[in-house]
Amino acid sequence: LSYGQWLQWRTTEMAPLTGDQPQAKDPFNAYLVSCWRGVLYDHLQGTFRVEESNGGRNRYTVLLVSALRSTIDVHGQLTFENPGNGQLPLQDIDVPWALGLAAGVYLVTALLLSWTLLRSTALHSLLFLVLFLRGLVMMLQWLDFFLVGLNGKESTFAEILWQLFGKVQDISELMMFLLISLGWKVLRPHLDISEIRFAVAISIISFYLGVFQVACTTPSTCSGYQLSRYILHALCYLVVIVAMNFNLQKLVSAIADAPATVESGKLYRKLQAYQIFRWVFLLFIIAPTFELFLKVTIIPWDQEWLYVLVQELRAWVIYLVLVYAYRPNPAPLRVFELTERSDGSDRED
Repeated sequence: LSYGQWLQWRTTEMAPLTGDQPQAKDPFNAYLVSCWRGVLYDHLQGTFRVEESNGGRNRYTVLLVSALRSTIDVHGQLTFENPGNGQLPLQDIDVPWALGLAAGVYLVTALLLSWTLLRSTALHSLLFLVLFLRGLVMMLQWLDFFLVGLNGKESTFAEILWQLFGKVQDISELMMFLLISLGWKVLRPHLDISEIRFAVAISIISFYLGVFQVACTTPSTCSGYQLSRYILHALCYLVVIVAMNFNLQKLVSAIADAPATVESGKLYRKLQAYQIFRWVFLLFIIAPTFELFLKVTIIPWDQEWLYVLVQELRAWVIYLVLVYAYRPNPAPLRVFELTERSDGSDRED
């Protein structure tokens, strides 16, 4: 069935084939419109070739109908093959190059910023780690798609590998937002013991749920682990929002009581960084909903690569803005340099 025919089947009630005296178990009339059909009595072997004359580029559904309303036990093998060498699904044909492009951009960006970030504080090393892990996950996901495209079979090892690294990257991204909101290496050099315990607990529980989500075998179990992980991350997001607003208010109060010196100029830079961080985190929270809306309503079903590029472009921009906002040793505002020079001139006089 093509996608349109499948929708017709779902909206059309199958009428029974009745005789002179209708019975409750009369066979269904299964002769509805379809691209191909075969009678499954004892053995069925058939081939359906997708061409423009019978539906062309479309989404197809294989449907087994028991017209006699009896229970059937079916065993066999169903294969899908593309013409040529590529065996990826139609919607995923262009996804590998999008993943390769994203991986290259992330890794090149991490390489260009490595000299600056790795020589600074531990916070900047964390920013580098988030960029590098994102590029590594994209590369491993590209490898998985590449292996599927070769023979049409999924590699369990490659799929588990990129999913596990993806969970680690999610945790590092979450810790990046949490530690910045707490002011680590920005407003204070160390965290309190309770904050360290909270960050470690969130990381361990999230990794635990992520590993079980990757290893689960049934959809209901996987959904349960995924939902638990979402709730855990939502709790951490709430902490980020509270800590961010607290530090913003703390900076505003410190600036209001501070004299016009170079040190006050550094406080203004930190305030600007946290104001940028507030908008970036808001974008990080609402972007997935907007991207899902684009995927469902605007992006064609067979252009999955567009959805991948939109997601990765958003993440790349967020990381770059954070690197810029919390760049090592930002220059203080020029007005405070003029104040310092003016004080020096007065002392000479």
